Amino acid sequence: MNNEKIFLAPRLTGSRFEDHTIPVNILEDFTALEELIFELAKKIYLEENPSRKRVPRGFSDGISLKLSGIKEGSSIPQIIIASVISSTSLLPTHTNDSFKYIEQARDKVIELIENADKGNTIHLEQKYLNYFNRIGKNLLDDEAINFSYDSSNLQKNATLNKASRKKILLSRDAKLEYSETILVNALIPSIDKKNNSFTLEIEENEIQCSLETDFAETIFTAFYEYEKNTLISLKATGIYNYQDKLIRVEDIESMDVLDPFDISVRINQLSKLTDNWYEGIGKSLNKEYLDNFEEAFKSSYNSNLPLPAIFPTIEGNIQLEWASENKEIILEVSLKDFTSSFFFCNHLIDSEEYEENLNLKDENSWNSLNKLIETYI
Repeated sequence: MNNEKIFLAPRLTGSRFEDHTIPVNILEDFTALEELIFELAKKIYLEENPSRKRVPRGFSDGISLKLSGIKEGSSIPQIIIASVISSTSLLPTHTNDSFKYIEQARDKVIELIENADKGNTIHLEQKYLNYFNRIGKNLLDDEAINFSYDSSNLQKNATLNKASRKKILLSRDAKLEYSETILVNALIPSIDKKNNSFTLEIEENEIQCSLETDFAETIFTAFYEYEKNTLISLKATGIYNYQDKLIRVEDIESMDVLDPFDISVRINQLSKLTDNWYEGIGKSLNKEYLDNFEEAFKSSYNSNLPLPAIFPTIEGNIQLEWASENKEIILEVSLKDFTSSFFFCNHLIDSEEYEENLNLKDENSWNSLNKLIETYI
């Protein structure tokens, strides 16, 4: 026999959810949420039944949270509470009082998130707050989970994002630190073979890490090419202190050597330029415009072609350059409207030149650019 009911309908907002899908890594957060709710349900049971020292055997046997569907707007997973009668359970799950405690635990979690979101005091033992090292861990800067549900016609809302999650984790007495999934680019300036460790240089911060066998080849490659500013892309768990300083890196998931002309790396570097960046002159580059260009480049530039070097211009725009032997291509791009001028020359043959204006908001212009690069370089 099966018994199902809608338990949660959280609304996920952010660019990754705009196509009404849910990235697989976000499901890890919901797995941790399920574990927290079930543990809190046991705590609530014991509080309401002080004569008992432990919950009944089979308290949550056969009960689970399941994703039954995804509604639009951005993405709204429909999470049901489902049970299957277990022959070993002392409490028949289709009429099981466990549901009552599990629903109370859900309410308590959402109240906790609501308090964090509003800046109110958070009251819960550290062992339960520790679950937020995993709940919300995979949210990006622009993302949030807005929890809402209907229980006895009472609507509650609470938003979990990086800020509210941080408040929850820093409310613990024993640890003034919190964890986040980090996606960063880093240099590797040193390796200590004796202590089996290496150093990650992330901007101006240096972090000591264990030398992991799975990534040893990548680590040594980046180390030997440190003078060339060879970067690695890193996905791992970052541990931050209460001052938001990265103090440790744990659980490395992936590490790859980046192409020296990687578009994301260069765009990130250019976005950090401030006004007067070149000998007292030079406008800073608009970050939103840069991000738009990066997105357009990644979606429209032929990945089989060589990547360009990208330089800022004094006016606050960018210049892309390709070079091969005696040939050179320069593409000046206005970041605001993507109008651009293409120029090719052969330094050995003065007559071999070509110029063309392109509007890179037009897909056909990107196709033309790809053909020009293929032809001349």
